[in-house]
Amino acid sequence: MADLTVQDIKKLKDESKRGFKETIDLAISIQGLDVKKPENRMREAIRLPNKVKDAQVCFIVDGLYGIATETKFKVLSKNDLDFKKREGRNLARDSDFFAIESPLMPAAAKALGKYIGPRNKQMIPLLPTTKDLKPFLEGLDFTVQLNITKSPTVQIPIGKTTLKDEQILENYNYVLEKIKGKLESKKAQIKTIYIKTTMGKPMKVM
Repeated sequence: MADLTVQDIKKLKDESKRGFKETIDLAISIQGLDVKKPENRMREAIRLPNKVKDAQVCFIVDGLYGIATETKFKVLSKNDLDFKKREGRNLARDSDFFAIESPLMPAAAKALGKYIGPRNKQMIPLLPTTKDLKPFLEGLDFTVQLNITKSPTVQIPIGKTTLKDEQILENYNYVLEKIKGKLESKKAQIKTIYIKTTMGKPMKVM
């Protein structure tokens, strides 16, 4: 089953050296999974063993506005949700996660849903009683979104090329085992697996 090695990762990096930190993506196609049935769709945040990227976060908050502005990220209040189409698209493009004070979730979903839905971006509720955002933010650097809703395929980042080869392999195996476990319960299985860097050619693993 899908034996990726450290040597494979080294080769992938060597063939795709660029002037910036590329992302390594895992692409999987699945057979035997009818995503037209709601019970077969999957949407879940997975925390990996090693850091995937420097996550970009957009806060939408009210009572937490003060501590949110102490971070380096974009902060919106409940009064900032009436934005134009271009603003919504840019926000969805530039942010990996949307951290939303829980009472504002319905309004945020209404304002942002049509922009972040197609991009598979995640909305995460924050308790109004939150005192320290640092642990929350650190966790997001390790988190990826599994999304199987419109087609039986997965494309998910497993790290930057700056990660050690062994760390990328560990993230790969972790994600793969998670997906395999979910598919077994639905009597589906993996058909093909590829990995690739942002600008590189895909490497077939299975």
